[in-house]
Formats: sequence, C-alpha cells, structure tokens
Amino acid sequence: MTPGFLRGSRARLAATAAVALFVSGVLAGCGSSDTSSPAPSASGSSPATSPTSPTSSPSVVEECEERARLETREPSVGTIQGIDVSHHQGEIDWQRVAGDDIDFAYLKATEGTGFTDDRFVTNASAARRAGIEVGGYHYYSLCSAPEPQAAHFVDVLDRARTDLPPVVDLELIGNCDPPPEKATLAAHVETFIDQVEEATGKEVVVYFHPDFEATYAMVDDFDRRLWVRRVGAKPPPGDWFIWQRDDAGSVDGVDTPVDRDVMRR
Repeated sequence: MTPGFLRGSRARLAATAAVALFVSGVLAGCGSSDTSSPAPSASGSSPATSPTSPTSSPSVVEECEERARLETREPSVGTIQGIDVSHHQGEIDWQRVAGDDIDFAYLKATEGTGFTDDRFVTNASAARRAGIEVGGYHYYSLCSAPEPQAAHFVDVLDRARTDLPPVVDLELIGNCDPPPEKATLAAHVETFIDQVEEATGKEVVVYFHPDFEATYAMVDDFDRRLWVRRVGAKPPPGDWFIWQRDDAGSVDGVDTPVDRDVMRR
C-alpha cells in the first residue's frame, strides 16, 4: 500500500516501482522450477519443510530467494553434495544426476521387517556406474522387534554394492501411535545397530527427524555419526556427518522434488 503522504503522480510512480521490485524479486528468487510439496517421510524422503525462522514465516520473495540460494550453493571446503531417494522419485537418470555435481546418494533399502524398496538394487547399480558413491538406509519401525529389522536390512544391502556406511532412519512420522517408552526404544535401536554393524563391518550412521529427538532426546547416547535435518542455508551446529539441507530440492535427472544433502569428508 502506498504511504498517505504520496499523492498524484508521485503515488503512481512509487506504486509502479514497488510492483516492479516485487516482481523482479520473485523472478530472481524463483528461478528454480521446484515448487512442489515434499513426499511424506514414512514412504519416501522427508517431511514438510520447517520455517527457517522460529518466530516468523518468510515472505514469498524471501522463500523463493532462499530456495534459489540452496540450488546454487557451492560446496564448502571439505564437503561433498548428495541426495537421498526412494521409489517415490521414480526412474532416475543417474548420469544426469552426476552431471549436476552430485557425488553421493543414499537410497532407501528397507522399512520395518518386510518392506523392500523395489528400486534399491537398480538405483544402486546405475548410480555407481555414473560414478556416484552409494549407501542404503533403513526406515526403522518403532514398534517392531529390532532383530528381524536388522536381518532384513542386511539381507537387502547384500543384494547391491554400496560404498557408504549403512543408515538407520529414526522418525515418528508414519510410525506406531503411541510410540514405545524411551528406555525400551533406546535398547531396541542399540540392538539393531549392533546387529547391522556386526554383519556389515561398517559403523551405522543415525538419521533423526527433529520431532523424534524432541520426543526422545536419545541420539547422542548412541555415540554414532549423525545425519541432521536442518532445512535452509545455515548448517546445523555440532559435529554432524551429513546435513540434510533441503527436502524439496531440484536435481537434474530427478523428475520429482528431492532431498539435498551435504557430507563432511
């Protein structure tokens, strides 16, 4: 709205300039074609983006500009860029993904005691042929026994060649309600981790959603490298191994919004 002290031609000029600035800001910030909502985490990648600021939601222009900065951000020294995907991303052109400066990919392998992502083996093979380092992750079912979950994960991992350490994905979304007590769940996750590490010879990385940690406050007790979700341009504090910086990113070769990640090396 034009301030009251502007009148006549000055008002029209000011209004025109304001509209022009708004449009140019939106166009500059929304250069990416990614405007879709993210898929639910329980069946694919990650949940909806949290506001960057804890006190206020960004304006349309600020949100678009933030998205553009994420898409063009150069890797920091000592880090590489990656994505995490599941069957929800559909068929992926991994050669094009590699050409978009993606160095690693985590692929959903399993969930619970019986679900296997039907694109895991195909994605792993094609991504490695494109020169991308590959790892697998297991979406942990909070109310299922840890031993069969670990055995299922290891069995599916063995079907494909992987380069990166296995990951256990801890989230509340899509899980049982009510979830188990903290002591019970912590003991079960420890059992799962120990069994996977014994079978693979690799230390498990722990991914956790902020809602999970807000409820349980347990991930530090596992004493494993962490994969931390913090959407935005500012890295999370602490000694993280992988940072999930976007949950609706755009990568050449992937037709849907995709999680973007940074790994420390």
